[in-house]
Amino acid sequence: MKNQVLKIKVTIQENSDDGKEAGSSTWNKDGNASNVITLGNFTGAQTGALRFRAIDIPKFSKVLLARLRLRPAITDETDFTVNLKIKGIKEPDPAPFKPNGSNRPSTRTKTINAVDWDIIRKWNVHEWVQTPNLNLIVEELISQSGWKPGNSLAFVIEDDGSPADQSKTCYDSSKGEGYQAELEIYYLPQGLHEQVTIGLIQGNDRDGEEDYKSTWYPNGFQNNMTTFGDDGSLDPEQSPNDAGFIFSPIAIPKRAEIISAKILVTSPFQNNGMPNVLIKGLAEDDAAVFVSNGSNRPSLRNKTNAKVQWNLGHAEAGVLIGDHWTAESAYESPELKDIIQEIVDRPGWAESKLGLVLENYNSGHGNTKYIWDYNQDSGKYAPRLLIAWTKERRVTARDKDVETFNKANYPEFIIVHHSATPRDNTRFETIKKAHIGFGWDDIGYHKWIAGALDGDGVLILGRPDNVIGAHCDSNKMNYRSLGVVLCGSFHNSETPTSAQLTTLQKVLDDLRQERSIPKERVFGHGEVPESATDCPGNAILPYVQRYRATGSLQ
Repeated sequence: MKNQVLKIKVTIQENSDDGKEAGSSTWNKDGNASNVITLGNFTGAQTGALRFRAIDIPKFSKVLLARLRLRPAITDETDFTVNLKIKGIKEPDPAPFKPNGSNRPSTRTKTINAVDWDIIRKWNVHEWVQTPNLNLIVEELISQSGWKPGNSLAFVIEDDGSPADQSKTCYDSSKGEGYQAELEIYYLPQGLHEQVTIGLIQGNDRDGEEDYKSTWYPNGFQNNMTTFGDDGSLDPEQSPNDAGFIFSPIAIPKRAEIISAKILVTSPFQNNGMPNVLIKGLAEDDAAVFVSNGSNRPSLRNKTNAKVQWNLGHAEAGVLIGDHWTAESAYESPELKDIIQEIVDRPGWAESKLGLVLENYNSGHGNTKYIWDYNQDSGKYAPRLLIAWTKERRVTARDKDVETFNKANYPEFIIVHHSATPRDNTRFETIKKAHIGFGWDDIGYHKWIAGALDGDGVLILGRPDNVIGAHCDSNKMNYRSLGVVLCGSFHNSETPTSAQLTTLQKVLDDLRQERSIPKERVFGHGEVPESATDCPGNAILPYVQRYRATGSLQ
């Protein structure tokens, strides 16, 4: 696990793990009568409390990103301000909350670290919202003398001077399955040598929006919002919107190894757009700030060879839809470590300012996302760049691909996936069209094992075997593996049919024989190093592991 960012995701498990405290005296383990936890000021201060069990993080780990995800219980009629403060309960293994309230939040010791959560936009019922980054709170909690992996973490969300009768709501776990709060943590195990750097936007000359490769808006286009994607304004021609960022201070020495890097952005309002962008770095040793007249706007500057595609869409019930972003919630980019590595490996790297650009890349017409520009509240909601790195570098060069990888796929491995869509309600053609919509030439997989709509267990050919895949970019597997996918959502949801497993067995056997691939080189997607994914799901992975050991799924 060394030099790898790991992720855990946990939910509230028991009714004793959450609730609300009115003032500092009344504890209600079920929220109010409608299973609702109130946050802010509702006839006085309200405090929400959330406890998460079995947090399997080693002591002294470096936390890159931690956040709570809540499911609102009420749709607000208008935008209004609610001021909250999030703290941890400073106990190495906090006990559940007692029904009589004898250990309610106000009676417990809190962390020194606290995070302000000032909400200025309305929430909609059921639409998940996310807190700011709680990494310092979590680090303080897991550094306690009694902390052990598997202990619990507890958080309180207190009113912090909200205007009278201004509050937000979320569901208590007593509402039932699917409504419980969630905790997500990205961390470096026992980070004794690793470090985390957080790059900030330090002024209004360090972010903005470029429209149509010609006009630079240092304050975003309007209302202090930066747009990226395709706003549809030049119909039917392409009308790109690109975002540019200069982050500092980036005090990372030359030749350090970048373990992980992500941009963290805050959405100003609800949006279901599905833009497709390429994230690139500015190929500069000490990135110059943007000039207000646009003379050094992003399109005029040299970019890194490394780039990462960020498509903000997903398949749901076999249909491609945009990822939902909600008001005042934070969202992270895909993994950017190769981009950052290329910049800090430059001979003149100055350990100061680093630039990144989100370029429109064939977004569907009218598909955009919006993020707060620095100009909103003097950078309070501005993007952040989170970088995990170590001085103990394990590699001295990072060639993107050897020459032979530029034109074809040379299969040495077989990677098994699930489609993460309903098994019996997803068609091959739907996913193929969705992938082509990403800007790809074909479906990302080489073999598709169908569900009921295309015939249970029927094998459908995807892209040709010698064509580079688009199913696993970790460890260059797209260039040296065959992607086999079973139609279905097989992580904590569905199970594969016997017909699908029979076909999978034959496909694996045939591909191995054709390509002389040993059984030891058959992996589930999540088993590939640096692939932070649940794919192919816990209902498929044991079959893959059994095949790797014995040559048989059964």
